[in-house]
Amino acid sequence: MKIELNRIEEPYVFQLKNETGALCTFDANAALGGKNKGLTPMQLLAGSLAGCMSIDIVLILQKQKINPKVYQIEIDAKRKEGTPSPFESIHLMFQVDGSVPLDKLERAILLSKEKYCSVSLSLNPNIKISHEIKVT
Repeated sequence: MKIELNRIEEPYVFQLKNETGALCTFDANAALGGKNKGLTPMQLLAGSLAGCMSIDIVLILQKQKINPKVYQIEIDAKRKEGTPSPFESIHLMFQVDGSVPLDKLERAILLSKEKYCSVSLSLNPNIKISHEIKVT
């Protein structure tokens, strides 16, 4: 994997570019002088967890001939006070439509979090990752 990082605006607006040219912009939070022109690195990390798990979950469900019409995750992440301020917990609220069997979704979530998701398995094990499911 090769990713290039470039500062595109002072002081802290950066852009990542992957090998295919896809872009992602991030910025520091406003308390550090950021300009709200992108996600913060910690937002990207929490979002990466949800994105990685979602790919796994949708793949697992598709193999069972289940294709959610509604699929959304709300992320509520809590950080420790001080510097550094790593995550202490990340809560994922999965929202799906009623066509998804909840037992199969629950199993797919656990398989992803514990076995398949590279982001989940790369995070510090002291971070409490929890979830709940809401049917819309």
